[in-house]
Amino acid sequence: MTVAPPAEPDRTRAFQPILKERENGIMILQTLPATCGWHLFKIEGQLDFVAAPTVQTALRHAAGYDHGHILIDLEDLKIADEKGVSALASAVRRLLVEFSETRVAFIVKDEWLAETLKNAEFPAAVPVYRSSDEALGALQLKRAA
Repeated sequence: MTVAPPAEPDRTRAFQPILKERENGIMILQTLPATCGWHLFKIEGQLDFVAAPTVQTALRHAAGYDHGHILIDLEDLKIADEKGVSALASAVRRLLVEFSETRVAFIVKDEWLAETLKNAEFPAAVPVYRSSDEALGALQLKRAA
């Protein structure tokens, strides 16, 4: 079952989860608008070749929401493969070209994934933080109560 984001942003909702069920797991995406100019784009569960198109579409939607900056949180990924990570990096590249004012940053616990994203060639600087606290401090954001 896929719940796609609406064509026009629904600014009355605090977040818009997108679920993609698979035979052996679930990928959960959430976009959380923020008043500080940054939006949290959280991917939980799986980032693989099956999930890649959903991630690309949702990231494009999040970027077009109000052209804010995007903090991509991958801390709760359980599974990631090269095709899924490559698709995510490709979507971020396109986003940075199309929305040149937008900044993007990642939160990644997994060492392989962090190194892969650090070595990806993006058209602008894209920091990779190893924890939420590190990202919030570096971006000068406050943790929600």
